[in-house]
Amino acid sequence: MRPLIFILSLALASCATPPRQAPAIADPEPPTPLAPPYPSADEVAAQPPPKPTPSAKWTAISDFNGQPLFGGASLIQYKIGREHHSFQVQVVVFDSRQFDLKVIDQPEDWSGGSRITECMHGAAAVAGVNGGFFTPEFKPMGLMIANGQRTGSWQTGPLLTGAVVVTSQLQLLWNAEVNSDAATELVQAGPRLVDGGQAVPKLDSRKRSNRTFIANDGGNQWLIGTAHDISLSELAELLTTPGIMPAFTVNRALNLDGGRSSALYYRTNDGREHTDPGWSTVRNYIGIVPR
Repeated sequence: MRPLIFILSLALASCATPPRQAPAIADPEPPTPLAPPYPSADEVAAQPPPKPTPSAKWTAISDFNGQPLFGGASLIQYKIGREHHSFQVQVVVFDSRQFDLKVIDQPEDWSGGSRITECMHGAAAVAGVNGGFFTPEFKPMGLMIANGQRTGSWQTGPLLTGAVVVTSQLQLLWNAEVNSDAATELVQAGPRLVDGGQAVPKLDSRKRSNRTFIANDGGNQWLIGTAHDISLSELAELLTTPGIMPAFTVNRALNLDGGRSSALYYRTNDGREHTDPGWSTVRNYIGIVPR
């Protein structure tokens, strides 16, 4: 009888032993975001200014002429010189907490450059410029999303290297960072002019033309603008030379369509409008609209 009791005791003891726990599995790390961090205005102000470029040799030809625009944006116009050549610059500066960007489709291929005024009226924009490139068949070159409607298709290459993207926030992104699924407004363009506060190397320095561009300071401050008779390399250098961009440090900048397409519209606080329409019909515009 005792051997039976002993065997039963061993069996009960083995049943009382707690089961081994499976090793804990660490939670997967969240994916690294592709979009730039866009720090707060205070963080941007605390960043040290970029080092001056010794070879820039830029000289002021005129004072900065500023005008307040409707809703709190600002227009700044000035002339700057470099190596016996002068450049006329116009920029509209705005805060993305107060304004957003809207891509305005313009499908009428013979409407003329002056159509910018009508398009800005329709979007209730306080200012705007021409947008992305287009093909000889007057189709967007690359992807365009205007008011949620997609036209064209995503492209990559030496020209289309970035995009203006509006999702829950306004972003200036490079190709590898773009997820167009969540975008309500998007236009591809290029080439990149400034990245991380530095001029992008190997940009063309020979061909001078009218240019349209967009830039961001890494936070909430943005500008769109035009510059006349300037090369891509000169424009990138201008945007990154301290003191040349009034009260604005460029972190990223992207070239938009230029040449005969370059156009600028703005509306001042008193309701007056001004338009530099360009010479060509363009497929789309980018307007600054109040939130």
